[in-house]
Amino acid sequence: MTLPLATITSLLDDLKKLPPMRPHKQTFMEISGYPHFENVCSNILQFYLQPTNEHGFDTLFLDSLISVAGQKLTDNTEEVDIRREELTANNNRIDLVIETDEYIIGIENKIFAPAYNDFKDYMEYLKLLANGRHISGILLSLRPLKPSPDLYGFIPVSYEQFLQRILSNFGSYIITAQEPHLTFFRDFVRTLQNLQETTAMDRQRLAYFHENQVSIKTLLTEIDSLYGDMRYKVKQVEALLDPEVFSSLYPISHGLWRSKTDLVDIVWCHLRLSSSLSLQFNVRLTLDGWSRDFFNRKGFSTEIKRWMTEREIEVEEGSPQRLECKGEILPYETEPEEVREWAFTVFEKLIATTP
Repeated sequence: MTLPLATITSLLDDLKKLPPMRPHKQTFMEISGYPHFENVCSNILQFYLQPTNEHGFDTLFLDSLISVAGQKLTDNTEEVDIRREELTANNNRIDLVIETDEYIIGIENKIFAPAYNDFKDYMEYLKLLANGRHISGILLSLRPLKPSPDLYGFIPVSYEQFLQRILSNFGSYIITAQEPHLTFFRDFVRTLQNLQETTAMDRQRLAYFHENQVSIKTLLTEIDSLYGDMRYKVKQVEALLDPEVFSSLYPISHGLWRSKTDLVDIVWCHLRLSSSLSLQFNVRLTLDGWSRDFFNRKGFSTEIKRWMTEREIEVEEGSPQRLECKGEILPYETEPEEVREWAFTVFEKLIATTP
């Protein structure tokens, strides 16, 4: 089955109408890999929720979390004890338990896992600790969750709500906040925002792919056929490469490379011209046709450029790592024998021992 050109055009036009995807910039926490992220996140919360720690945020985190859950700490809060992995009577573990003069607060932290915990046991444990103090159970989650009888009084609070409340209350803390904790906090916020974006794909994009899934699947099949045709053409040219032409004067390797991103197939030859000098010569096939260029990951030294000038190889800079051969680009449909002869007009100059 093939798609009519009108259908392909319509698909692409609709895709262009979608809002551009915001590039994902990795945070330091993401670079580090943060194994068992819920535990890492809970450790970070324990540090910043404690007002007396060196971060300089005072009660900002604690006030923000309690207020977004619909409650408020009094101004005379003096003692705050925050514990991780508090063990209940039934051997369940609450991620965070906070004790203040007036509150017992239990926090269950959810990033990826579902809220399957024994919240009844959690609440009964908090009541045992309360001794007349206010009890607050908070289910802190990456995804917004709805209140439910199954939560036994734990109030769902999303990280988005929590962080927004912190940011709205942040103004007066800019003076007292200490570096590097301002930087750490920004990285923590950005990491959570990135996680929110990856767990909730743009609904407009999702709807587009859902509505056009049959046509897109057919189009992808046709693109695979195109790759197959490109690879076949490149292999035809590679089959014409005479091993004897690869002079023993230079260690030379050759092979194929394909990038689906750029619709590119390449026949390439890597030449080590001296102990310190190497170069990659590419014969490149794209939908625009056949082209020739040189690639060097470290850029092109004066010695490499002199090597080319002495051999009358005319090039122009395409990028700091790529030099493009001047001259014609052969059409996509060019016969492999013609491509081979066209490529070797440059290659034979390149491997010449003397200019």
